[in-house]
Amino acid sequence: MELAGKESCTGCGACAYVCPKKCISFKKDETYYDIAYPVIDEKQCINCGKCQKSCPALNPLERATPISAYAAWSSDSEERRTSASGGVAAEIYKYALKKGWSIVGASFCEDFKVRLELADDLDAIKKFKNSKYVFSSTADIFHKIAQKLKEGGKIVVIALPCQIAAIRKIFHDKLDDLLLVDLVCHGTMPYEYLKQYIGYIEKSYCKKAVRLTFRDPAKGTENFALSLYDEKDVCFYSCASFEDIYQFAYHCMVAYRENCYHCCYANSNRVSDITLSDYKGLGACSPCKFLEKKVSSVLVNTTKGREYIDELIHNNLIVVEKRPIEEPIKGDSQLRHPSVKSFSRRLWEKKYKRNFVNVTLYVYKMSEFRNILLGIYYLPNRIFRKLYRILSS
Repeated sequence: MELAGKESCTGCGACAYVCPKKCISFKKDETYYDIAYPVIDEKQCINCGKCQKSCPALNPLERATPISAYAAWSSDSEERRTSASGGVAAEIYKYALKKGWSIVGASFCEDFKVRLELADDLDAIKKFKNSKYVFSSTADIFHKIAQKLKEGGKIVVIALPCQIAAIRKIFHDKLDDLLLVDLVCHGTMPYEYLKQYIGYIEKSYCKKAVRLTFRDPAKGTENFALSLYDEKDVCFYSCASFEDIYQFAYHCMVAYRENCYHCCYANSNRVSDITLSDYKGLGACSPCKFLEKKVSSVLVNTTKGREYIDELIHNNLIVVEKRPIEEPIKGDSQLRHPSVKSFSRRLWEKKYKRNFVNVTLYVYKMSEFRNILLGIYYLPNRIFRKLYRILSS
């Protein structure tokens, strides 16, 4: 049996879950940037083909074109303050729990690993909130979803598009009991990189990190501050996005899984009922009275999604303004095409030798140097344009 190649495998885990012999495991490929890929134990494989049939990369799903778009935020000011954008995801979770449903989201677990978890209580929302710029494991979540659905439960899942696609493939006959919400994704970085990075910061500060946040509410989630806290919950490291090498690797698309640069979900046709993201480009297509700061973009893709959002609005859980559908699509490149391999990414690939911190520091410095050279190169042209505008006026 042949599984999806490195350019398309998202690591969603659907193949491993459906395998009747449990002979598929994920192993780190040391020759390919230490990224984990599924490997079949050929001695146990019975060639049933279930792994291939369940793979969203090998069998693309039908997708929905958004039917409406909103700029939205939570009516709860504290929820909005502590959420990555407008806090709409938190309100989706809270309303689901109120209806007696279960919720699924990404949560930090031991040693800063991230995995999808199923919960039935409000406390879980605190763990699910905010961005987690690292690969999230689906280990065990499919089993938990299957058990909950077998018991007659309903579930709201908020996850990455590739994970939503896996859930749709596996539970295609139970979709009536699932509300699927995907997050606009730029890419994911392997856990191995985060582990190395945290170790590097701990060594530099002689501190042990016990809590990590990628968009620290204490610094304003819109500022993308990566913060590390010690056992006394005192912040000993905090740095804004492009000044921190891990955030540089993420936001500048330097160290993603290979499939992220070929992502089939990075377009306006979605695999979910609802799509959430930061609202980029707010006001570009139609006048707007408020800023995009702390505002969520909500794309409603199906009738089921529209009914759920209407219920949130009717119960005054979220504040919304209807927007042109094309506005968030024009504003966010990830709704048009996958992340593009830049000069920094290609240099990173060339120099990578199993040490994320060293190679990223090198690429970061080279990127800064390159930007300086480009600034000098284009300086005469900028001066000429400025003088031309002055003389023309």
